[in-house]
Amino acid sequence: MMNYHFFDYKYNIANFTSDLFSTPHLIYIGLVFVLGILISWLLRRTAHSKITVLLKVLFVFSALMEIGKISWESYYDITTGRGFNVGGILPIYTCSLYIFTLPFAAWGRGRVKRTALAFLTTIGLLYGGIGVIYCNGLNFYPFWTFGAFYSLYFHSAMFVTGVFLLMTGYHKLKWADALWCMIPILLLCLVAIPVNHKLGSDYMLIYSGGGVPIYEDLSARLAAKGLRFVYTILMILTHIPLAALVIGIYQLIRKVCCRHER
Repeated sequence: MMNYHFFDYKYNIANFTSDLFSTPHLIYIGLVFVLGILISWLLRRTAHSKITVLLKVLFVFSALMEIGKISWESYYDITTGRGFNVGGILPIYTCSLYIFTLPFAAWGRGRVKRTALAFLTTIGLLYGGIGVIYCNGLNFYPFWTFGAFYSLYFHSAMFVTGVFLLMTGYHKLKWADALWCMIPILLLCLVAIPVNHKLGSDYMLIYSGGGVPIYEDLSARLAAKGLRFVYTILMILTHIPLAALVIGIYQLIRKVCCRHER
């Protein structure tokens, strides 16, 4: 029997360990990947003007979700005496760029639009897919709660948006996009780096790699030698080969599909 309600907070949910890779989560992973790709393929001829409208709707809804989540979590933190969680609740994670790049992808023009689309279809798509599979929120919230829904929604939206933009040809990835996508990442780093060093937080995972054992070990080893800044630089640069990986898979699929059509 559930001892919590949908909007309950993690500290109020007793005897909960994790719903990561639980049956509902595994079913959800399958649905997101299968339906996300299938629906994107079926709607691949959608007019670009309609896709632009969709991006605007996604921006508004996602921004409201983020505001709602921050308000909801802050209410519990403040009313229970923990105070505003400035070190962990601010939208300066890499995945937060999904919200920040959507308006530029929808309303932008030229290089500004290309930069936003480059992020959404590379790192946004990749991190979205990873987040659907390894949804860290499920380590703190049961599957049928707002905390879990928020995390699952964002990562699912990131993945499906990226796939849909590529399937419809709204954006056609080129190798140069591995560098274009770095612009929003570097801009967010300008905020995350000083905040991390001031608060000891780990926004964008570029301070201590919290939650990722390999990153945590590397960060700890370099920090012990006074070289934490090297870890930060390496983590930022890692986005380039990751973006190139997505682009390479995209280019390979396009070649295979083109041969099949012939």
